[in-house]
Amino acid sequence: MDDLQAAVGAVIRRERRARGMTLKELAARAIVSVVYLGEIERGKKYPSPVVLERLASALELATPDLLMLIASTLRGEERVVTRAIGFTAPSVSESVGAPGAGRVVNMLGALVA
Repeated sequence: MDDLQAAVGAVIRRERRARGMTLKELAARAIVSVVYLGEIERGKKYPSPVVLERLASALELATPDLLMLIASTLRGEERVVTRAIGFTAPSVSESVGAPGAGRVVNMLGALVA
């Protein structure tokens, strides 16, 4: 994806949906209007740095993690998911057949896919 504005919106929408949140819920948590959030998600508006920080927080992401997801989307890379417990979950292909790959790692991989 070459368009920064579209990438920002796509990542925010994807992360919101992954958390089972509605536009209204995320807008309330981030202290922005539903209309403005919808415009961001559709790639019609650029969020300010303050709004990006609020959106990251509302999505329970650190701002650098949100920016990493946006950068990965711009590069066309596979989605990288970081969790609050402090590690990046392996992709399903990394966990299958890996030495010591147990049930928990396979379950985490399935969650990421």
